[in-house]
Amino acid sequence: MALESNAPWDTIIIGGGPAGLTCSIFLARYRRRVLVIDEGKPRNYASRGVHGFLGQHGILPGALLEQGRAEAKASGVEFCDGRASKIEQVGDIFEVTTNASDVLRARRIVLAYGVRDTLPDIPEIETYYGVSVHHCPDCDGYEARDQRIGVIAWGKSAVGLALKLLQWSDDVVVFTHGHAREWEDELHSKLLAEQIDVKDEKIASLEGNEGCLDAAVLSTGERVPIRTLFFNIHVERTCNLAEELGCECSDENEQDIIVDEHRRTTVEGIWAVGDIVAGSKLAITAAADGAIAAIAIHESLLPPSRKV
Repeated sequence: MALESNAPWDTIIIGGGPAGLTCSIFLARYRRRVLVIDEGKPRNYASRGVHGFLGQHGILPGALLEQGRAEAKASGVEFCDGRASKIEQVGDIFEVTTNASDVLRARRIVLAYGVRDTLPDIPEIETYYGVSVHHCPDCDGYEARDQRIGVIAWGKSAVGLALKLLQWSDDVVVFTHGHAREWEDELHSKLLAEQIDVKDEKIASLEGNEGCLDAAVLSTGERVPIRTLFFNIHVERTCNLAEELGCECSDENEQDIIVDEHRRTTVEGIWAVGDIVAGSKLAITAAADGAIAAIAIHESLLPPSRKV
């Protein structure tokens, strides 16, 4: 679509996932002029169903976003298919440069571009990702109930993830995938107390059919039966726009941008929502983030004469 490069939008939203789309819909319902810039690469692209989203349980991620886009467009939201490569503040206006070299202007910015997960370096793991290999136990733990669950991780998070998965299964095994264990003896004792085995060998391959796991085969040749795998290796934001804008980020969880209860960042005029802020990483809570931010953004745009 042809975009007006001079007239500023009330808000430009970077990212068209549940957080960004919900934010855009609420702002449009406040009769705000809104643009969503999205390159169409959601975190949960491989999932076979979004779980726990009220009224949409089990919907395919693509279908949820397609429906959300249609609702946003019906409310008057405009879309730019692409990527925001740079944001600069010029006075009280933000200038957003896209990968197509368009320069778009807005009074407010919402960062909703999400994060990406590092998949374990195991041959053909992509064929299982989203079916029986997952990164989010809150999203997919219930579907793995009463099965033998594997965990791929070697940091302290391996222990936390393994213990969390006991809520759905009492048969959990940890794979450090050839890496040294990075947790203390005290934490290891918790694994032992729960009879959680730890396999230190590298996983050479996975066995299964049509995305459904049967076993992990170790470098020693040992075949470890499992039906579901959860991994926690590395998560990072999909771009560096927040850092470039000067937004403060968490020291504890480097993928989290620091925001207040209204999802304002530490930079005036910039909000952040969804998986790039602290809290649950569920689709439904990302959508809630978008609504919370939209209310605050609308109020920030009101003239003093309309505020009490």
